[in-house]
This record gives sequence, C-alpha cells and structure tokens, in this order.
Amino acid sequence: MKLLLDTNISWRILKLVENDFSGTFHSQNITSVNQPAKDIEIWEFARQNNFTILTHDDDFEKLLLLKGVPPKVIILKTFNKSTKQIAEILI
Repeated sequence: MKLLLDTNISWRILKLVENDFSGTFHSQNITSVNQPAKDIEIWEFARQNNFTILTHDDDFEKLLLLKGVPPKVIILKTFNKSTKQIAEILI
C-alpha cells in the first residue's frame, strides 16, 4: 500500500511504522508534492499515482462521496492522540 500523508499527519510517523510495513508500505508526505496543497490537488496526485490518502481531514470524505474512488482514503478519527499512538493504531 502506498500512503500519501496529508499535512495534518506528522512525517515522523514514517519512522515508527516502517519496520512493520516493510516491503508493502510506501509513503510520501504531501509537503514534498506541493506545499501548501489544496485538498483537490492532494486528491488528484493520489489518484494519478496510486496512493491511498491518510488524513484527519473530513473534507476528503466529501470528496470521496462526490468523486468516488480512486483514490482510497483513510480518515483517522483519533482525537488528541500522539504520533506514537497513531502509529500503534496503524500497526
């Protein structure tokens, strides 16, 4: 699975999950794509490059309902969790 991290997900999470997702997990933080990127730009980049979007942003749920898939979207509803706690959830 190739995950594209939205700007609201810390890039530090990559180091915390890399061992558990070795060989199947590829990530790219949106800051390396186009900062600041609009949600629709993130959506289009993910669609064109076969990424699944990982975000806290509910706006991607609206885009999913409006535009359908691809891309796939994982919306984390993990209020007030640390990066380490989010990594544990993903693992």
